[in-house]
Amino acid sequence: MLVVCLPGCVLRKTKAAAVPPPPQPAVAYAPPQQPLSVRQTQVDLPPPQPLTPEAIATTQIPEEQPAPSTPAPTEPTKPKPSAPRTEMVPQGPVAPAVTPAPAEPEREPIQEALPAAELKRMQEEAEARTRETRQLLGEIEHRRLNRQEEGIRDRVLSFLQQSAEAEQRNDMRQADELAGRALVLARELKP
Repeated sequence: MLVVCLPGCVLRKTKAAAVPPPPQPAVAYAPPQQPLSVRQTQVDLPPPQPLTPEAIATTQIPEEQPAPSTPAPTEPTKPKPSAPRTEMVPQGPVAPAVTPAPAEPEREPIQEALPAAELKRMQEEAEARTRETRQLLGEIEHRRLNRQEEGIRDRVLSFLQQSAEAEQRNDMRQADELAGRALVLARELKP
């Protein structure tokens, strides 16, 4: 029975399906009145606020005396002949000089907290690597080096110096790392 109904559907004219109108937005979007980025050529400042003497007194440091209202005379300087002379006239009350806050004492850099045994082990390894590196450098001291080998030797010496500086700063991990790098490079120079 299904077979009989299907050919009839195909032979019939199809009715155009009604297309629903596009949905209307719930809220209408109003474009901005002005562009998002506007140059500000006119500035509206609030009116100046009067300061009471009590308010001024609280902003001054007790050790500091208020500055005189007239500036102290200074030594005249010779004007340059090429530049016209202009005088600066103060337009308001002279602000008291602000003294900078005393600087804090310099703190030690933050370092990794390691157990004493670990620090001692790293220090001994750094010393052993430095000793072996210096021994290898002593073996090649009398040998003639080409430019590449001289560059490697210079880097080895630089690493040794940096390792010693790290050890003086008590940064044993860095001292050990640098001594290890120096040793690896020094082994490349071995004949």
